[in-house]
Amino acid sequence: MRDIITIAKKELKAFFSDKAILLQMFVLPFIFVFGYCMLMSSISNSQRESSEDLEKPVVAYSINAPEEFSDALNELKIIPAPDNDIEKYHNQIKNKETDLLMVFPDSFKMAEPGAADLSNIDIYYNSQKNNSMELYSKTTFVFTTMQPRIFTFNESDNNYDLFDSDAMFRKLLGGIIPLMVFMAVYLVCMNLAANSIAGDKEKGFLNTLLITPIKRGSLAIGKSLSILAVAIAASCSAFIGMAISLPRLSKAMAMSEGVSYSVLEYLLLFCAVVTGSFVLVALLLIFSTIAKDVKQATTLSPILIFVIMVPSLLNSTESFSESVEKLGNTNYFIPVWNSVKLLQDVIRVEYNISDALITFAVNIAAAALGVFVVGRLFNKEKIVNG
Repeated sequence: MRDIITIAKKELKAFFSDKAILLQMFVLPFIFVFGYCMLMSSISNSQRESSEDLEKPVVAYSINAPEEFSDALNELKIIPAPDNDIEKYHNQIKNKETDLLMVFPDSFKMAEPGAADLSNIDIYYNSQKNNSMELYSKTTFVFTTMQPRIFTFNESDNNYDLFDSDAMFRKLLGGIIPLMVFMAVYLVCMNLAANSIAGDKEKGFLNTLLITPIKRGSLAIGKSLSILAVAIAASCSAFIGMAISLPRLSKAMAMSEGVSYSVLEYLLLFCAVVTGSFVLVALLLIFSTIAKDVKQATTLSPILIFVIMVPSLLNSTESFSESVEKLGNTNYFIPVWNSVKLLQDVIRVEYNISDALITFAVNIAAAALGVFVVGRLFNKEKIVNG
């Protein structure tokens, strides 16, 4: 145990004495997560502002409109045209100066359904202008409902649309946040893990350590613990970025209730990030041990990007998420996948404590197994000698 602690302290001292590595550990994950989320917030805000800018005063006219349609036209902000020059208004609509023109025939009359002689209303608009297209849709809808009918639907003041917009936004956040958090931790640990073992192997320093009285297993565990400590630091940084970003993102996406989580939920998010990072680090250490040099280690490491991306993106896809939900507790027995799933569950406020405990236990066990594999690989001369 003393040898393990000695090796871990030596590695950590090297990390903490390097300002670039410190910046990478404590600042990069926060900037990565927070910066990306703020970029999304800015895009959402700009889209909302641009849509608000599009809500300019409507310019629409009617010609020969019968008196019985005056209320409907006033509601749509369609006013009588100053003159009957249809060609002039056509040109204005083409030039996006006017939104819409309704032309009623001189002999307009209401007819019963099935009548052979029906009056036609000409409605001119410009589909390349948002206001024009929107007004055209409203107008056709209003006038369609004014036609003779034998029943009505949804005409009371009830809210018939039961669509939960907040649930949709939470699901969107669940697809973005886990990916960003684990990518941030991966970027920090990838190079450090590669240099810790494959780098020492490339420089010949590992062989020097192996001829000392320190056991190979202790050397492997000591190096692994130092990278795991880095993973904790990077996870804390990424978690802070996530915790600060969630309320801002919800506000930018115009969620009605916004995002508000309890202390327990933030604790679950933090533990999911940390334990998931442990598994990523264990895999990175295995790659570093197998690799002959740093270049080979960093070439193998991007495989883990797919391990991070696949569950994050697929769990956010409606058709695939239904299949995932059918797996039930099985989701939480798959390392890394379970952390992404738990993060999404907590963000959506659909989590279960028992699933969270399974996730933490499985990830810690998987990380321990990974460190054990690294120790076994250190006993193989062909591997440690490159």
